Amino acid sequence: MTEIREVLDNVIFQYHFYGHTGEPFIEETDFNGITQSIKVRELEFNENGMLEKGCMIILTKENGELNIEIVDENFTNKMTKFNWKTQ
Repeated sequence: MTEIREVLDNVIFQYHFYGHTGEPFIEETDFNGITQSIKVRELEFNENGMLEKGCMIILTKENGELNIEIVDENFTNKMTKFNWKTQ
């Protein structure tokens, strides 16, 4: 999207999150060399009934500093399409 590109090139952001593209989880430095661009994986179960890596992210702000944590698959794998209603 040209509008997003224009903003990322002209405004300093630490993080840019996006999704709903069907792509896997991706974390990379944007073309502007500053922003961490993160494609969050859709919160959908795969064909094996598991959630994919990068579908849950925790963003915290402590003492003015932003930190990001990708929720570990050991946690998300406890919830499958077969048992999520009972969790």
